[in-house]
Amino acid sequence: MIINNETTLEDFILYTDAFKVGDKKKKGLFDELEKLGRPKMILEKQTPEDLDGLTLKELINLQNARTLQDMVFVSAEAILGISKEELLKAKAFDVFCFIFFVMSELERIADMFDKIKYKPSKVEIEAGIKSIDNGIFGMIDWYARRMGFVDHDFCAKTTKWIIVYQCMKIDNTSAEYEKNLHKILTKKKK
Repeated sequence: MIINNETTLEDFILYTDAFKVGDKKKKGLFDELEKLGRPKMILEKQTPEDLDGLTLKELINLQNARTLQDMVFVSAEAILGISKEELLKAKAFDVFCFIFFVMSELERIADMFDKIKYKPSKVEIEAGIKSIDNGIFGMIDWYARRMGFVDHDFCAKTTKWIIVYQCMKIDNTSAEYEKNLHKILTKKKK
């Protein structure tokens, strides 16, 4: 059986399992597919140019996908609104190209958040600032309190992640400014 750009995802899974296609061969195929880039459409649904339109909850669901299978089906549902049953009828090459695009976008988004992380001072570290990092829930809690949301779940389901990112960037930039200003004023008083 030849796997080509017309092979459905369901057939691809069946063939690779039934014929025990080795991991090395799969990796070679995946490496080639990754080079093709994002498909414009999957099952007549247009794929986005980026993931900036996702809500915080959708982004979290994608980031929590632990296996390739999870990533395939969660991505299709969260981003394109395509069920598992429907996706199995899609062209496997398109699906995997889309997944590589999604993974690339997730890396881009993680890098964006890493670049704006608050950088605590030695004194803040000594005081235990790292012990109050509450992960993703802490970020949702911070944003919900910042914006006056009472329901954290509603906040995560309705707020685009890019808005949370921008608010975090503003707050962290302001905090850095305040910290530097305090240092300068303290030095001048001496």
